[in-house]
Amino acid sequence: MGLSRQVAIVAAGRVAATSSIFIVNALLARTWPLADFGRFSAVWILGNTLAPVFLMGVPTALLYVFPRRAPGAERRTLVWQSTVVLCISGCLLVALLWAVGRPLSRWFSVSDAVDLIVPFLPYVFSIVAAGHVEASLVASGRPTWQAGLSLAGAVGLIAVAGFAHGGRWGVGETLWGLSAVGVLRGGLGWLLLVAGIGGAGRLSMAGVGSLLGYASRIGLSDAVGSLSRAVDRMVVLGFLGTADLALYHVGAIEVPVSLMLAAVVTVLVPEVSRLSAAGRLEEVGELFRGAVGRLALFILPLCCFLFVHAGAVIEVYLPGAFSRTDEVFRIFLLALPLRCAVYNPVLVGTGRANWALYGSVGDLCVNAALSVLLVRFLLPDHAQWALLGPAAATVLATWGQVAVLVTLLSRSLQQPLNTLLPWGRLGRVGLVSIVASIASGWAIFDWQTGPGLRLVVATAVFAPVAAILLRTWHRPDWDELLGMGRAMTRREATP
Repeated sequence: MGLSRQVAIVAAGRVAATSSIFIVNALLARTWPLADFGRFSAVWILGNTLAPVFLMGVPTALLYVFPRRAPGAERRTLVWQSTVVLCISGCLLVALLWAVGRPLSRWFSVSDAVDLIVPFLPYVFSIVAAGHVEASLVASGRPTWQAGLSLAGAVGLIAVAGFAHGGRWGVGETLWGLSAVGVLRGGLGWLLLVAGIGGAGRLSMAGVGSLLGYASRIGLSDAVGSLSRAVDRMVVLGFLGTADLALYHVGAIEVPVSLMLAAVVTVLVPEVSRLSAAGRLEEVGELFRGAVGRLALFILPLCCFLFVHAGAVIEVYLPGAFSRTDEVFRIFLLALPLRCAVYNPVLVGTGRANWALYGSVGDLCVNAALSVLLVRFLLPDHAQWALLGPAAATVLATWGQVAVLVTLLSRSLQQPLNTLLPWGRLGRVGLVSIVASIASGWAIFDWQTGPGLRLVVATAVFAPVAAILLRTWHRPDWDELLGMGRAMTRREATP
């Protein structure tokens, strides 16, 4: 199986997992009042924010360590070591969540938040204790199994949300159902892993220190990134309450472009490492510039279209009580173009991975400070805008982080920003996207039909207008966009 095909399979599994969260939120938002959905969201955010901290970077480290161990006993021992370490870590996370339940009761607007947290503890334990399974399956050459496991977990989560919606389950019952899916998924993953490596092997903790030592830096970066992604939500919960958190949480969604990014990252890292070791920094810059330009062909049109039609998207996705969510969604869309700047593979490939960690720490601090500052400034005189303060803070902090890191990268590669970034293509694609989005918005202006039909018509206008403009203005951009589509769907021969 070719490398690109493996990347596509793994990314497809991740897309399934991400899509399932969107569907779960859509179903549960139609099941409960805002305050109850906010409490559910708070528990979900708390558990999924702390899980990467307690994974300690072990899953990512396994992608590097596993292939370097000899097939057979050495790999089985490594899997056992990872399992024991993560089970202990999962128990510590469960104990921590149990301990903080009562102090969090005021934030959750309940008498005792432990009653909400306890049903979710098995799920949290399972995603930590079995957190190494998918990485081990990929590293052992079984990406299809990994994707199947992700798909099974996604279907399970959607099924629980469907039962909760149809049976009018409460928050606690739904969390117990999600925990059951998490435990079953973890058990199935372990069985697949044992089958993949040829047996359970024997337990030996010799050498586990070197694994944790390698994983520690990765874990620190993952922990900071996870906290950074959740700090604005915690500010909303602490200052505005669970009902506003419900509105904010489903609006502060990240548009899933993981399939495209995963393909770019997988190809860039080894190539950048090779060129950097040879001192060919100019070619590294060309790789980065090409990656940014190719991603812009896909991400910028998507961003502009969603920004213009955010209201219709939210109407389709959520019930009427969430009408203000489109304001949060639009603000977060302003950060989507930054996904074009894939600086992480270049930093890793040139031996400057610490820069990304420092950038994440800076992003976390600035985001937290700005979120609190803006909310306190807007309350109580401008309370209607307070919900948007943390969203604006997150976007500003992210733009600042990317600007600093790309500037440092340009100096490291000894190339000015005006040559490191493909400004011509960014301008062309951005302008084409804006014009096509405005045309699609004008086509459905003041329509009184349902949001689904408006989106269909808007898409039918946007796509040909953007295609004609791009093809007419600069044919190479259009040809490269078609080439990207063919590359993502082409089936490769097994090497």
